[in-house]
Amino acid sequence: MHFIKILLIQIILIFSTYLFSQSLTKDKAEEFIQLLIEESDDLQELVLPEELKLSNRFNINYDDVKFKFLISYDIDHSLRDKIKKNKENYEVQIHKLKKDFSRLEFRVPAMNYQKDFYFKGKYLTSPIYYHTFGWKLIESEHFIFVVSDPGLFNSYCIENLEKFVNSISTVLEFDEEQIKNIQSQKIYYFLCKNEDEIEKLTSFRTRGIYNLAFDYVITTFNNHYHELMHLLINYKLQKLPLYTHPFFQEGFAVAFGGRGGKEPGVILDLGLFLQQSNMLGYSELLSKQSFYQVDVSLSYPLSGLYNLFLVDKLGIDTYLKLYLKYSGSAEEINQMVISRNDLPNINSWESFLVGYSCHRTIEIEKEQNNFSDIFHNSSVRIYEDSTHYFFQMKDTLLIPAKSNLSEFQSKKFVEVFKDREYSGEKYLMIANSNEVAIYNLYTNNLISNYISSFSVPMKLVPEKEGFFEFYVLKNLFDEPLSEIINRKVPDSDLD
Repeated sequence: MHFIKILLIQIILIFSTYLFSQSLTKDKAEEFIQLLIEESDDLQELVLPEELKLSNRFNINYDDVKFKFLISYDIDHSLRDKIKKNKENYEVQIHKLKKDFSRLEFRVPAMNYQKDFYFKGKYLTSPIYYHTFGWKLIESEHFIFVVSDPGLFNSYCIENLEKFVNSISTVLEFDEEQIKNIQSQKIYYFLCKNEDEIEKLTSFRTRGIYNLAFDYVITTFNNHYHELMHLLINYKLQKLPLYTHPFFQEGFAVAFGGRGGKEPGVILDLGLFLQQSNMLGYSELLSKQSFYQVDVSLSYPLSGLYNLFLVDKLGIDTYLKLYLKYSGSAEEINQMVISRNDLPNINSWESFLVGYSCHRTIEIEKEQNNFSDIFHNSSVRIYEDSTHYFFQMKDTLLIPAKSNLSEFQSKKFVEVFKDREYSGEKYLMIANSNEVAIYNLYTNNLISNYISSFSVPMKLVPEKEGFFEFYVLKNLFDEPLSEIINRKVPDSDLD
């Protein structure tokens, strides 16, 4: 027994000595900063090998970017030039963190400038790697999910994201090799509890972001299709400039991915209203300056609808050529104005709008033919025909699922109902005279929305004897409501 104790102590001492010898030293820190300033090829030797591999796994490269793994993590270029010319002095300080991690603090006191770099042992790593160390990993066919709080995520969201990748692979016409590469290398999807966690990982206070350095999706949304679209189009293009005109970059992501917390149809319907009401026209968004002079809650929907039209009209190959034509350096993008000669004629756009307007998922007027009763109680009545459900409801309706997701907690449910206990309901419907909103509580996404002030002409939601009336396309729901709503369910379980 005494021998075993001595052996264990020796092993611990050897292991501790190994860790210490591998930790970041002042000399290594100085070497790293010098290689960074000089943009030396040797810099890659100081990067954690597994993260360098992750950065390169999809073979996406950007023009005039030497070190992809440093995008958004690098020292400001103008400052680097000043340091090279000995016009500015800098300081470095090492802060020990948990396990064998450390943070290298780089400062230029005269300019009040600071940049932090994270290391595991003697190797550079990303703050994402450090701050998500110990988070739960879940692997699926195309993804590795890195989850802060597993109780906020579920298998249904994974299935949705898998279906989405398969769908967009068709839109972008990925070949078999490209699909297999995604399956092999995986899309890393970091699910954070809140914006505070995202800020730790990215230095940006946002609800979701596509990290170019490592091709990560980092988000607070269970199904954040928008940021996935940024990754997938770059994967399709493989080599491209670092910047793209926002009309195309954000427009394409909105067209097929909506925005965080809102499905594409919800956002595109707003774009349709903006164009039909003449409140905003796509031609007013053709420079970067004009695009951002308008609130993004307006410029994103309209550019999204127009980009959907472009892909439909031009086909994906021609569209991607247009996307690349209006990509370039930051300075070039600032000067770009999209030429109307590069866009289809106005008649084809107007024809597209007419066709698109026929696919709304919520209607407040419809000729009733052969509707049959599938459920009713004191607060809701639901009828169906071959294509639509007809709802008459008071104000709020919760619809259960065939089987509940164990241990899952819906953030949208908590947001709406505060202290009420969540019992695994799948859909939430809210109606008043001005709006009808339908949420999928498993994804927390708004999946359909009717807003009276965004209708042309403006029409309030009809109300009859205290019940709001409207129609919803049946395919909005994953399963027939008749299968998940039992006539014997008490009122309290449905409202």
